[in-house]
Amino acid sequence: MIILLTVLFFVLTVISLVKHDDDFVSITGGLFLVFLIVAILLGVSVKNGALLDTKIAMYQEENKNIENDMDILIEKYMNYEANTYEDLKGESSITLVALYPDLKANILVEKQIEVYTENNKKIREFKESKINLPTKKWWLYFGK
Repeated sequence: MIILLTVLFFVLTVISLVKHDDDFVSITGGLFLVFLIVAILLGVSVKNGALLDTKIAMYQEENKNIENDMDILIEKYMNYEANTYEDLKGESSITLVALYPDLKANILVEKQIEVYTENNKKIREFKESKINLPTKKWWLYFGK
């Protein structure tokens, strides 16, 4: 649709230039430039839409790797916790609290969870863009 309007106003601008109608040239020329800019922006958006599936797959793969890393980290921590508990069975609870700090890799776990959450937000944005892509195509060239 935008491409059609761009071509229409280009033709009207050329016709008004040939007829030396300066007022009409400025109106049609201005509208031609506006529609040309909109067409270029929509074209770039549609072109980027072709890459959405690849981007979604990349972020899903990264999340899968994070999940695997977290599984390994938690398993190691649980083994460490079980070994530490058996070593300190006779100790008082205050001694256990002093000797047994939180998971040392807690910062790593938090960062991994933040990355995982950000990836899920990006995936959601990409899927939303993919849903909106047919509308952009329709406005650009009556496409699906």
